[in-house]
Amino acid sequence: MIGYQCFIEVFHSLKSHKVRTVFTGFGVMWAMIILVLLQGGGIGFYNGMVQKFHMYSTRAMSIYGSTGKVSLTEDLADKLAYNLNAFDQSMPIFRHNDAVDYGQKTYESTILGVRMDYEKLKKLELEGGRFFTRRDLDQKLPVCILGSKIKTQIFGKNTAVGHFLSIGGVAVCVIGVLEPTADADDGSVMLLNTFFKALLSQVTESVDYIICILKPGQNAIHVEKKIRTYLSRQLHLEDQDQHALYISNPSKRSSSFQILFTVIQGFIWFISLCFLVSGVVGVSNMMLVVVKERTQQIAIRKVMGAKSGHITTLVLLESIVINLISGILGMGAGIGIIGWINIYLGEILQQHGIANFEFQLYNAIAALVVLIFSGGLAGIVSMKRALRIKPVDAINNE
Repeated sequence: MIGYQCFIEVFHSLKSHKVRTVFTGFGVMWAMIILVLLQGGGIGFYNGMVQKFHMYSTRAMSIYGSTGKVSLTEDLADKLAYNLNAFDQSMPIFRHNDAVDYGQKTYESTILGVRMDYEKLKKLELEGGRFFTRRDLDQKLPVCILGSKIKTQIFGKNTAVGHFLSIGGVAVCVIGVLEPTADADDGSVMLLNTFFKALLSQVTESVDYIICILKPGQNAIHVEKKIRTYLSRQLHLEDQDQHALYISNPSKRSSSFQILFTVIQGFIWFISLCFLVSGVVGVSNMMLVVVKERTQQIAIRKVMGAKSGHITTLVLLESIVINLISGILGMGAGIGIIGWINIYLGEILQQHGIANFEFQLYNAIAALVVLIFSGGLAGIVSMKRALRIKPVDAINNE
């Protein structure tokens, strides 16, 4: 058993060689700081990507018709949602590429025709201005919302809200600007579908695609089969024709993202453990020096009747204590640095798609387990050397 005398002896040994202990422990502490920062940054990157690609959730589906072969209509989209009863929300989206004029310049842009609550369906946030209202819809008011990219292209750093653009020769007032997103909305001009159909009546016979949000508990694969069956019957297509309709399956997308981030997380752990191994090697080297310095002491202990288990315990315990204390100090420093980064650099990181750094509890537990294991590993070589010491040879060498 490990008694308190063993700990007293270990701490006395470490205290007797302060400089060596500090420099050896610094390698482990530095490795743990790197591990904490890499893990925190990895989680921040993951959360940032989830926020940025929120439409690639496990419940969002998009339905596209093959160009020139299948024509999806607004009426068909409404019937699909009603008859399948599998969606929380469903919305047909009109789309048309057209010129947008501002001042003396002309810009090519994508014009989207959307319904009310489009921002809720896509979970969009405003950088400035407001979203569409019922009054805009009912009166077919000439108002629009700009994506962040097209806003910057037209207005630069100037304010866009309240200014007028010309679309198809009609003055349209900008009422809102979206925060940057990762999808097509970022470079689009959004109009309410009532105004879109009045302004661009020649391109409203069909919709570009249909966005659907599955109800909780719905199986995406089964719903996809139902959609294909229903639309094939309505559009007189063959059920086996996989090219006529393209349906983005959220389960396939989410699994691809999970595989990607699992690989990234695994790579981060690999790099972190490489740093930790370098620190452990330093501890192992120190323990070899300690055993060599205490060769005579170990020999005398054996002569006095000390068991091999007691000697082994002292060597391993000293190695584990150095690793554990240095690792805990490194973990505390790393968590402190993460807090500082979130406070002072959080906004800058979010602008580049990285959420707040996090170091989660299971990572802390895993790191402590690795520390204890690595501490024992670092002491194995020196422990074997200590056990091979023969009292007579050790005293004669001295």
